[in-house]
Order: sequence, then structure tokens, then C-alpha cells
Amino acid sequence: MEFSTLCDLGLAVPADASSPISPVFEQLRPHPEVSGNDLPDLLERLAQVPDPRDPRGVRPPLMTLLALTACAVLTGARSLLAVSE
Repeated sequence: MEFSTLCDLGLAVPADASSPISPVFEQLRPHPEVSGNDLPDLLERLAQVPDPRDPRGVRPPLMTLLALTACAVLTGARSLLAVSE
């Protein structure tokens, strides 16, 4: 599709060409071959991540930081500043 046809005021821009919403919904649909008991808990997976930080000093657990970061990203944070806020 050419740029000039997208700029015409009478034509709608096809959102599906650039929008990731449709592929995301395909990934979120239930999978009949996997039950809820077969999926590992998110916090269990985050606890398995090795901590690369220097052990000196008082630091919050890495699992807590990763879980809070995941929550921030799921609610729309798109930068480190937005995650920290």
C-alpha cells in the first residue's frame, strides 16, 4: 500500500498491519493440551533466576524485583523510569 493512499482523508488506515494486538490474543487463548497444574508458577520461575548482583550490602530479593517489574510492564510501563515510578 502506498503512502499517498494511506494519507487520503476518506480512507481508514488498516490497523492490523501494524498492531500487535491480534498476535497477542492468539498467544493468550487457552491451550487444551496444557492444564493449569502443568504450568509452573511465575514466582517459582523467578526464584530460579541467578542473582548477578554483588552480595555486599542489603539488597531486596531479586525475585521480588523481577515480579514488581513484570507487574509494571503488564500495566503499561515502557521504560526504566516508568518501571521505577
